[in-house]
Amino acid sequence: MKLFRKRKTHIKHVGQTELAVQIIDRMGWLQTRLAVFLNSKTADLSGKGKIFLLVAVCLMFGGISLYLLIQACH
Repeated sequence: MKLFRKRKTHIKHVGQTELAVQIIDRMGWLQTRLAVFLNSKTADLSGKGKIFLLVAVCLMFGGISLYLLIQACH
């Protein structure tokens, strides 16, 4: 009966682990650079400007999500 058999585990190569660590490090670096860039661009906005930008981004991503949901139902 296959239900209670122990599953075989795959041995990961050392190269794969090192590559994964490099990718994660690079993504973290890019995320930090993007955050610094966006903070510098929005530093001069007023409170109302920041709220307007937040609402615009929420509407944009909400619209995209709604579009994808409708397309998935067809």
